[in-house]
Amino acid sequence: MAEDASLEDFLDDSSESEDEGDNGISAGDDTTETESEAPDSGASTDAVDPAVTTYAWSPEGAACDECGEVVERRWTQDGLLVCGACKCW
Repeated sequence: MAEDASLEDFLDDSSESEDEGDNGISAGDDTTETESEAPDSGASTDAVDPAVTTYAWSPEGAACDECGEVVERRWTQDGLLVCGACKCW
C-alpha cells in the first residue's frame, strides 16, 4: 500500500515561500487553476453525462412507487422511486 502524502507533497517548489505559513498565496490572488485552464472554444461538452438522482428523502414521507408504503427514504430503480424493502441491492 502506498504511503500517505500531505498536501505539501503536491506543491511545486516554485510556489513555496520562505515563510512556511504563507504557502505562496497572497490575499489578493483569487485566480484559480480552472479559470486559467478554460476549455478550447471548439471543445465539446456533450461528452459528459449529466448527474442523475439516485436517492430521495421526504421528511413527511412519500409513497413507494413499487409497494405504496409511505416512507421517508426512497431510491431510484428502473426509473421509479422505491423503498429500501423493494430496492434490489
